[in-house]
Amino acid sequence: MKNETGNSLRHELSQRVGDFCREKGLLDCDAVITGCSGGPDSVALLLLLSDLIKESGKPVKLYAIHINHNLRPGDCDRDQALTAKFCVSVNVPLKIERFDVERYAEDTRMSVETAGRMLRYEAFDMYADELRAAKGYKEIRIAVAHHKNDLAETMMMNLFRGAGLEGLVNPKARTGNIIRPLLCCTKSELEEMLRQENIKFAVDATNLEPEGTRNVWRNVLFPEVEKRTGVNASGSLNRTYSLIEDDLDYLASEAEKAYDSCLVMLGRNEVRQIRAIDCKKAGELPPAMSSRVIRKLWQDTFGNLTDFETANLRLCSELIGRKTASGEVILPMPFSRKAYRFGNWFCFSADKEAGDCARAIASDMGLFTAAVPVAVNIPVPETYGKDGAIAVKIPNTDLCIYIYLFENKGDLEYNNFSWFCPLESAQDGKLALLNSLADPKSRVFGKAGASGSKKVTRLFTDIKVPESSRSGVLFAARKDSDRILWIPGVGHAEGFTSPLSRERYGQAEGTKTAGILKITLERRQDGN
Repeated sequence: MKNETGNSLRHELSQRVGDFCREKGLLDCDAVITGCSGGPDSVALLLLLSDLIKESGKPVKLYAIHINHNLRPGDCDRDQALTAKFCVSVNVPLKIERFDVERYAEDTRMSVETAGRMLRYEAFDMYADELRAAKGYKEIRIAVAHHKNDLAETMMMNLFRGAGLEGLVNPKARTGNIIRPLLCCTKSELEEMLRQENIKFAVDATNLEPEGTRNVWRNVLFPEVEKRTGVNASGSLNRTYSLIEDDLDYLASEAEKAYDSCLVMLGRNEVRQIRAIDCKKAGELPPAMSSRVIRKLWQDTFGNLTDFETANLRLCSELIGRKTASGEVILPMPFSRKAYRFGNWFCFSADKEAGDCARAIASDMGLFTAAVPVAVNIPVPETYGKDGAIAVKIPNTDLCIYIYLFENKGDLEYNNFSWFCPLESAQDGKLALLNSLADPKSRVFGKAGASGSKKVTRLFTDIKVPESSRSGVLFAARKDSDRILWIPGVGHAEGFTSPLSRERYGQAEGTKTAGILKITLERRQDGN
């Protein structure tokens, strides 16, 4: 069927989707992966994107992925076969993944819908990683088939959950690497186009049932509203969406500035830094800004806002708003994630104990930590000088110990993470680099020149080392002693670390300085 200008509905929708994509910059990338279930929405999306990319001449590569959830025996395989046949007809490469979503939902105690969504988007990301590695693409976007009706349904679902503007202006045309080119089309237009083109599509009968929140809005409430008011519910809600989208965009730009002013990168000496926010600065923001700063931190940390709800936001706001936080405070978040506060820093963690946050803070204090047990012997080079120097990689970390036996003491150079150890402390092979994860015995430490020593647990409390990082802090000690000889970033009990401590060491030891090892702990930035 053609309109008054002689153009088909397919041509009209292709033009509209093209204008929408150009306005939103959706196809400014190297490749697009389209999720295709075989249903009318995703089939229409793949068809229109194929038309659009061919007509525009854009050097964008188009791919498709089909996820078989194995939820509807027989129907799932039919949908998979239909999708494969359609992709051949439009000459788009197809990847197929199969999951037992029901079992995964049971194992993770999620709803089937949530489990399916998680597995689906994980599969999208994994396919994108495969294509980057195989094809060298820099930017790949994932196209999903949300349209105007989905937008209206989501708006009402979120409104009755108590959402703010972000929940009402959702889904957006682009969220990270997820794009939604069909937000300018209605479901009826897409289905009519496929009928006109004689293109087969799968129908999921469960979408027609009055069960599930979205189906109730789609099949019961919206039709009743339209019957009683004579107003098209979807059209009205889409107009509301457009009105508040501009307001939200302005607030988002201001929130971005506020976020930048509060953002702190923890773990300056780490290969992977942790995003955190300054609680004092965030606490001084208006609630409308501070809540957006928290949500932005979650999104930047995990890549999306999935299931970060009002209750989670309220807990985080209360934690940030505390004038002081005594020690560590760790709160449970969705997907076993954690909200973490220590001192003035607040961050999110995927680590079940939030140890990654604690280790990043300890790193900024000058300490070296590891998430794994460390027990590495410190060998003595057989020859003096650089030719005899030894490098020992610490297993399962990005750390390395460098050991150098000095011949000419005039060549001594100092830095914050080097220790000049008396040779006799290491000659019998009992000197090691350790942490309490590997060797949990009670140990003591006293700085050179100090009148006494204290338990290292008390020391870490006194200097305010985050508790979750303490068992991973690295130190040098003899395996046959409970005395720590050196804690990088804190100090040493024997030997020296600076010109002043060298002078004091020489005065205390007289002329017994013939053998000196320089032991340096460093991070391997190349990860090798």
